[in-house]
Amino acid sequence: MNIVIFDTEYTSWKGCQEFGWRGKQKKEVVQISAVKVNEKIEIIDKICIYVKPQINPILSEYFENLTGITNELIQKEGISFEEAYNKFADFADADVCWSHGWGSPLDHASDGEIINNNLKLLHLPTKKIKYRNIASFFADMYKKYNIDIKSQSSGMIAKLLGREDNLKNLNICAHNAIYDVMSIIEGIRYFIKDSNSLFK
Repeated sequence: MNIVIFDTEYTSWKGCQEFGWRGKQKKEVVQISAVKVNEKIEIIDKICIYVKPQINPILSEYFENLTGITNELIQKEGISFEEAYNKFADFADADVCWSHGWGSPLDHASDGEIINNNLKLLHLPTKKIKYRNIASFFADMYKKYNIDIKSQSSGMIAKLLGREDNLKNLNICAHNAIYDVMSIIEGIRYFIKDSNSLFK
């Protein structure tokens, strides 16, 4: 049995985390990265898709600096959200798709909700993808092993657990979906003896 670990990056501007996305500012998906792993947390397959936002087609300087994803890259490699969503759905197939949303209720769909909101925004049909929030797994593990962590982002997991060196070869940083997915995977590997619950 396999599971999918995925992450998205979406349009943002300076101050939007504190004050919200206002007016024409929408959380349009710009990147979807996903890795399929087996029960040994071995990588089976992976994808990285860049998406051209429609409502705000020019990425903010804030977003470029935060993620390392540039307007030039999106113009060169980006595809429509509809095409990206279909590729992601095909990749996921029937496997459960886990993403990380610490600030959301732990039963929340996390990045799955971002994808579903983009479908609504663009009036596109949904497919049956099983979304789960892996933050609840990490919260349980920190409690079980008395690790004092009150909050975290997906890109911080590897660093917090002393596994950041395993990601150096990526040559990117947190807030890029590729890095964040691999950070989550390093966290699962750290708690591999307890990871069976992710495959149920």
